[in-house]
Amino acid sequence: MSAQLRAKRKEVLNTKAELLKTSAQDQFAKWAKLRRSADKGLAELEKLNSDVASAKTAFSIKFNSAIWLLTTGVQFFVGWWYRKTAVFYLPPGWFGPLGWWLSFPFAPAGQRL
Repeated sequence: MSAQLRAKRKEVLNTKAELLKTSAQDQFAKWAKLRRSADKGLAELEKLNSDVASAKTAFSIKFNSAIWLLTTGVQFFVGWWYRKTAVFYLPPGWFGPLGWWLSFPFAPAGQRL
């Protein structure tokens, strides 16, 4: 796609250079033909540019999503998978009734945190 873009850009630049060399008053038919050709080439160049930009955007979104899944997504999954596994144990009674609050989300009260 970038090769097409380079070729089209080169073609448009050559057409514009030839258009600038041609006199609009003396060679009107040739000038008008070159003008239409340059306008058509510019339209095609803009379409190719938009296609390349959309392809770059799509790749960027896919790549960033994959990176996010491999880093942050894995962290979320590991945290969710091991949410009920104790990280360390406290002897019962060390914190009294506060032990229930410390083990609140998933750990059994009075045993794990």
